[in-house]
Amino acid sequence: MVVTTSNRCVCPDCDWVVDVPVTTTEVFKCPRCGHRLGGGAPVSERHTLALALAALILALVSLWLPFVGYSASGVSQTMSLLDTSAELLHFHERLLAILVLFTVWVVPVLYLLAICWIFTRLLGSGPVGPVTLYFIRTVVQLRVWMMADVFLLGALVSLIKISGLAAVELASGFYTFIAFVVLQLWVANNVSRYQLWHRLPHQQAPQSEAGRAAHNQGLSGCVCCQAPNSRQHKKCWRCGETLSLTRWRGWRLTLALLIAAALLLVPAHVLPVMETTSFGRTQPNTIIGGVLELWQGGDAPIAIIVFVASLVIPVAKILTLLVLLYVAERGNDSTVKNRVVLYKVTDWIGRWSMIDIFVVAVLVALVRSGQLMSVYPGNAALAFALTVILTMLAAMTFDTRRFFMPTTK
Repeated sequence: MVVTTSNRCVCPDCDWVVDVPVTTTEVFKCPRCGHRLGGGAPVSERHTLALALAALILALVSLWLPFVGYSASGVSQTMSLLDTSAELLHFHERLLAILVLFTVWVVPVLYLLAICWIFTRLLGSGPVGPVTLYFIRTVVQLRVWMMADVFLLGALVSLIKISGLAAVELASGFYTFIAFVVLQLWVANNVSRYQLWHRLPHQQAPQSEAGRAAHNQGLSGCVCCQAPNSRQHKKCWRCGETLSLTRWRGWRLTLALLIAAALLLVPAHVLPVMETTSFGRTQPNTIIGGVLELWQGGDAPIAIIVFVASLVIPVAKILTLLVLLYVAERGNDSTVKNRVVLYKVTDWIGRWSMIDIFVVAVLVALVRSGQLMSVYPGNAALAFALTVILTMLAAMTFDTRRFFMPTTK
């Protein structure tokens, strides 16, 4: 392995070629746009590996242990974490069942397995092979789709919603799941993809000049490891990622995804997101209706959280990205960094809109006592879930480099 003091990369936000110090413990940011490109405290391989293994064990335990239970009118009911997907599948909501299972459990477990493989190999003395490179790329791609923390907040909201109608009891699986979420977030916070790429060999890099835009040098940055690559190459010389993935960053695709998300937002809020049966009487509940119910029940803070996550964030994200698309061609050096910050905030908050979907999943799995009291998924649930996914994809395809194109020298 070639030992170097700096690593040349292309900033994914502004396309600037930068030499990043490998050994610095201070966070290193792009001098042009402020995007983090490296630095930070060195990662302890053994410590991170131990945390990942512990999180994996807790994930397996949490899946089968009783999660929560409730009792009302002499009827008791319990659910496990797996029931959130199993009950949705029972009501023929296959896409929702898959989405909940993958984002809450499967993707985090795959992420932790990849971390275990990577750090086991890094602790060894052998060279980094193609399998390890694949897992490092997987870690980068999976991180955004891990939503166990969002699910935990959604579970708390759902329990508050039914606490006025039934006695709620937190089971052992609930506490092991909290521990799993904490450890998983700890691992994700410890793992810096920039530090991982610095460990890889640095030969075969194409000629480039730091302090200039990559596209002015006939280069493109890898979407995974940010290494400069010749536009004629099909795969990144360092991590092996397909370079054609950069084509997904374009305003046409972003606009199409935003239009689709806006159209789905209408049935998501007009149709019932779930239906509640109580003593033989069925009542449909829209997203806004659920917010009003929480507010009138005295749970104003929870009502505000659900309102912001289910209405304000999706609408604001669509409008913000549309405005950013419009102003991307109107360069202004004094405001361009503010636009990048606005985009990053918009990108980060999008996943929290999944709270409503997880509330439905928990209530459908927990409250299933026939005509006495039951909750069923409504037609709006899938529409709203697709809205959230489309807005997340729209943010991923948004090309922030367009902010800097008019001022590129």
